[in-house]
Amino acid sequence: MGNRKPLIQLKDVSAGYDHKVVLTEANLAVYQDSFIALVGPNGGGKTTIIRLMLRQIAPISGSVEIDKDINIGYLPQINDSDLEFPISVLDVVLSGTKCLIKHTAEEVEYAHELLRFVQLDEFSDRQIGQLSGGQRQRAFLCRALMCKPQLLVLDEPSTYMDKDTSTNMYELLGELHKSMAIVLVSHDIDSMSHKAHTIIRVDRTTHLVSNHYATVVPYTPIVKRNATN
Repeated sequence: MGNRKPLIQLKDVSAGYDHKVVLTEANLAVYQDSFIALVGPNGGGKTTIIRLMLRQIAPISGSVEIDKDINIGYLPQINDSDLEFPISVLDVVLSGTKCLIKHTAEEVEYAHELLRFVQLDEFSDRQIGQLSGGQRQRAFLCRALMCKPQLLVLDEPSTYMDKDTSTNMYELLGELHKSMAIVLVSHDIDSMSHKAHTIIRVDRTTHLVSNHYATVVPYTPIVKRNATN
């Protein structure tokens, strides 16, 4: 890693909820070319690490250092209640922008470009609840990409997916990793051993399982624009 500054670094962090400590002396560094999988038992602290990275909670002790200029895209776990609201696939993607009332023509075009990137543009006017599980996850992934993140954080992205669809999602993440750092929570350690460069087991603290570091190209936009745009 050399002397490069990480995008996010957790140093000896303890964290929890309602005075109950969930995570103790955890350490994690995310660089611009990281692909990190967090694995481990339910309740071990994986989602707590994500919430620390997203500034949703503060540590009890230790430090969480986050690059002040970083854009973070976040794909949370999807539950059935998210699918009942009558909203189109395109509007779901556009909800990833800061403005939730009126969107610019450029934002709308970029949303369509992202949907084309994940092969969903033909479903842009369809209600989100009418899509299959894998299609929904790709739509919510586009929402996370609307901010053009340097870091993409995903919590169980293979939820509601069969094996083939899950494989396709991980292949898509491999493509995205060419232009951003990725941190994801997964129970599928077999798939992660082939995709993620770093696997960390989270069980009350962090344990390095494997680290096959690889360098990728510097950040570039996910969707390349035409010179006339």
